Amino acid sequence: MIQRSRKPALVVLLATFVAGAAYVSSTTTDSRVSDGPTLVQLEIAIGDADATAETWLLYAQRLQQAGRLTHAAAAYQRVLEADPCSHLANLQCAVVIAQTGDADRFHEFMSKLLLVDPRLTQDVFGRPEVQRYLSAERFQTLLAQARIQSMD
Repeated sequence: MIQRSRKPALVVLLATFVAGAAYVSSTTTDSRVSDGPTLVQLEIAIGDADATAETWLLYAQRLQQAGRLTHAAAAYQRVLEADPCSHLANLQCAVVIAQTGDADRFHEFMSKLLLVDPRLTQDVFGRPEVQRYLSAERFQTLLAQARIQSMD
């Protein structure tokens, strides 16, 4: 039996491991943050009076990713002024408001959302970020109304 050095195989194995770790590290970071315009570029873009709802939506998403929830909610509201039925803007706005911890503002938003889209209202109440609110009767009432209206 011929004995061969294991050193080259270990080097190849180690290089493969390092390359794999680098790949996993780069793909597990939130790629949405690095794709497209930066938050600063979007702040400049929304300064234009002709900024589109899509620009505001992207701005709101960047703010949300940066953890600036109150500002993100305001930006989502700006999108909803242009398109009140935007599924994505309504969903994200509800989640962001829920994450701020302002129960009164969240209730007000969800009451309006119930009128626009009862099914989406139901979906929002199913999100983990919103579960803490369901212990209050006023939110249980909204969820019950959403269920009833979704059956129609």
